[in-house]
Amino acid sequence: MIHGIDHIVIISADLETAVANASQAGFTIVPGGIHADGATHNALIAFADGSYIELISPTANAEGKQHRWFPRLAKGGGFVDMCLFSDDLAADVARISASRRDYVGPVDNGRARPDGEILKWKGAFPPGAVGETGWPFLIEDVTPRSLRVPEEPDQVQHPNGALGIAGVTVVTNDLQATIADYEAITGTTAQMMTSPLDETPIAAFIYFERNWIMVTQPSAGAALHHLEAFGPGPYAATLRTHTGPITPGEGRRLPLELFSGAHLELV
Repeated sequence: MIHGIDHIVIISADLETAVANASQAGFTIVPGGIHADGATHNALIAFADGSYIELISPTANAEGKQHRWFPRLAKGGGFVDMCLFSDDLAADVARISASRRDYVGPVDNGRARPDGEILKWKGAFPPGAVGETGWPFLIEDVTPRSLRVPEEPDQVQHPNGALGIAGVTVVTNDLQATIADYEAITGTTAQMMTSPLDETPIAAFIYFERNWIMVTQPSAGAALHHLEAFGPGPYAATLRTHTGPITPGEGRRLPLELFSGAHLELV
């Protein structure tokens, strides 16, 4: 079963710079480690609600290695992907595949933390390159999730007041098809938003216990520019600073230059 947004991924050319920038924006940063393939390393912005932002960059040994996120980095980096949490990845992949949406996996993965702890998980990935389908990837922990996701009070408290990921906005050039895709992937029925003028569908929300995904088809502005530049997929993340209802576009936008162009807002 899919339980909502596990984490979002922001890729940049240099991890040390990304960490310094995120700290400047008021986040507490926890060192992550080097992934099993040796191509990437990361640092985490962990939240009290159990979600997190992954800051990821190539390692010094990444030259000549392939990674599904590297083509996006060649375009400048930013908000490259979104991960949903599964408690039975094999069953979820089989369910999704039955809807003729084929995921690759489960695939073994992991990383070594700076303290030497070895983390293991399984992942499943949409077909093609990032920006083709706009679908999220999926994760199931093999070692305890508490080893992968920081949860100590001093790790999840942030000077800017962030408590968690309220939701992610996904942009697409085919609203109805992408809504159907996300319903099939999550196993959840979307709630439609319609135009007050003619009741034309303009967006849809998929709600989980702690967060939401909004799917929309932009017609102008920064969201359309992002879609044209990078293809369908996650465009912006809304971070909560309180426990009440939150919708996108209500909050304070964080400087784009601190997150390689990723759109983040604090509400």
